[in-house]
Amino acid sequence: MSSSEPLTSTFSIIAYDPDVQEWGIAVQSKTLAVGTIVPWAQAGVGAIATQASPILSFGPRGLALLKRAHDPKDVIQHLIENDKGGARRQLGVLDAQGRAAKYTGNECPKWAGGVAEQNVSAQGNNLAGERVVTNMVRVYKTTRGKLGERLIAALEAGQKAGGDTRGQQSAALLVVREKSDENGIGDRYVDLRVDDHKTPIAELWRVYGVWEREMYPYLEGERINSLLRAKKYARAQKLHRQFALNAERLARKNSRDAALLNTLAWQLGQNALGLDAAYKHAQRAVKLKPRDENIADTLAEVLYQRGDIARAVKIERELVAKHPDRADLKKQLEKFEKALHTKKRA
Repeated sequence: MSSSEPLTSTFSIIAYDPDVQEWGIAVQSKTLAVGTIVPWAQAGVGAIATQASPILSFGPRGLALLKRAHDPKDVIQHLIENDKGGARRQLGVLDAQGRAAKYTGNECPKWAGGVAEQNVSAQGNNLAGERVVTNMVRVYKTTRGKLGERLIAALEAGQKAGGDTRGQQSAALLVVREKSDENGIGDRYVDLRVDDHKTPIAELWRVYGVWEREMYPYLEGERINSLLRAKKYARAQKLHRQFALNAERLARKNSRDAALLNTLAWQLGQNALGLDAAYKHAQRAVKLKPRDENIADTLAEVLYQRGDIARAVKIERELVAKHPDRADLKKQLEKFEKALHTKKRA
């Protein structure tokens, strides 16, 4: 084997969630930084896992073929047919409609193989046995929650079934969705990597929890608002319902986290769909940290959005009096007072 072709014995799962139009990949390996090698995905196009003795170009080349409407089996054929090392490759390919295909070369380290079904494909090599990939698909299909959670749960099931016979070292999760980055332009929704760790899947769970608390509310709130601005009301309402349920679950799980409750309140309070939930989370955050001016400002903003402008003005006046150097609080107060004046005139 050429030294330019590192062995990436590993197990991975790729999946498509048609309800939320997300494509994702989760992977674990006894290899350093497997997240830089195996997972490739593009929103509206599909996902590819290239492993065993991987060729990184298979990722972008495969996605380009999917984008040109080749089905997953054709993509694999195009990539492998002129590849002198094809017997050492392993691929999982999923297209925009959730059609899946798998390939395992006959020189991949044993046990090697996979399971490909509609909307999901699991594959691996140098594994404890077939049960690793079958357990991954079973758990993925029976687990509830966001796509990222289901994918990590599937990895965990694969590890419990024996996983990579060499052990553990790195893991990664990639989920893409149209216009899902912080600027509302790109498609990277979740992109998390554990490059070197004794228990990388457990660490991936921990990092995912941090992402869920610190990034998820912001990304989801911005996505809903962008859909509303684009007048895609049905899609926005569907996404909001899911966001509200997840926000409630997060709030219960982190009931003493005032910062998280404040973030949930602010994001839910940015449009008329989530004002009741926003008010509840804002009140709870204020009770936990009554002297935090940012949390109080969020409550005032939610009250303003709900039409209780007099209370919003009262809170904001007190904040400006205590923090006269805060230009943002003064701007908020001006907005509230202008609205209150207009309301009285009406």
